[in-house]
Amino acid sequence: MRKVLVNLAMTYSYFRELWRGVVRYSYEKNRWAIFPYATTDLSDDELREFDGTIGMFSSQKEADRVRACQKAIVNVSNRGLQIPSVVNDDLAIGRLAAEYLLNKGYKHFAFIGDNYTLLSRERREGFRAAIEATGRPCTLLIEKKDPELREWLKATEVSTAVLCTDDQTSFRLVRNCWMLEIPIPQHLAVLGVNNDETYCLSSSIGLSSVMLASEKIGFMAAELLDKLLSGKTSEDTLVRVPPLNVISRVSTDMQSIQDNLVRKALWYIQENVHRSIRVNDLLDYLSVSRRTLERRFRDKLGHSPHFAINRARVEVAKKLLEATDMKMEDVAEHCGFSEARILYRNFRLVTSVSPARYRKNFR
Repeated sequence: MRKVLVNLAMTYSYFRELWRGVVRYSYEKNRWAIFPYATTDLSDDELREFDGTIGMFSSQKEADRVRACQKAIVNVSNRGLQIPSVVNDDLAIGRLAAEYLLNKGYKHFAFIGDNYTLLSRERREGFRAAIEATGRPCTLLIEKKDPELREWLKATEVSTAVLCTDDQTSFRLVRNCWMLEIPIPQHLAVLGVNNDETYCLSSSIGLSSVMLASEKIGFMAAELLDKLLSGKTSEDTLVRVPPLNVISRVSTDMQSIQDNLVRKALWYIQENVHRSIRVNDLLDYLSVSRRTLERRFRDKLGHSPHFAINRARVEVAKKLLEATDMKMEDVAEHCGFSEARILYRNFRLVTSVSPARYRKNFR
């Protein structure tokens, strides 16, 4: 039985999912003895006890040291290292994010990230190129501290959409918007990368995120290592894996709205969705007739205010189904639905799947 070292930062959800892919390959294809250790903690003699390593290597020097001690290694971190690698297609991540936000109808775009990681630079370039190809500018906010972000936020126009290099950065952006009382997504849409529930579900609103093929990358990295150990593939192999899709949550859950009345109505719905609000509550808040509000909603959104309220409730339900084991009756009550039956009907209407099927996707 081959002994394989897996060098991953298991505190991050991305690498835990990648680990599952490695383990699944081992179970399905070629049983290995798998050991989770950091290569930097092992001496050369200890490294020689393993046939190969799958891991995120922080430098070419460390990768070369491990490769000199073993038959084969595979890298899973996009750092431009000259070793066999299976990594995210970060340019494609940027392009997918741009396509998603453009289809939402936003007019102004920005990217927030760093300049020291290759993945951030490539996500920025994929996003910027796709936005600028439509004739729109893309603001680049690189290495910005919170005070600098807040100064930029104060000057943003309505209908601005931001791609953040990861979910941690999007969480930080939302916190700064909250400090300035900038409504999301009515004024600003926020999209992250990685669908890390630590950040996406712990914000005051659900954060939309590009979902990466993490488990697939782990599986393919194990498959590549197996081939290398058997001498069946080249040492200069580089595999780029595109993202899966965008998981939509509240932070982008709005077509870009220019109508102030509709925008105020949607803000009120978002702020009061946990209450059993009705269309009459909207009419009182806006001091407008039902006929006017219905017409403006249908003109701008293609649906009624009543549907908008129920869709907002469904978004709360999605967050609870993803993160908790609450009974359906309790989920319904928490979302403002009078009973589970009504939750089921509206959830299927909005998402085309049942609440139970939706929850199963996150288990």
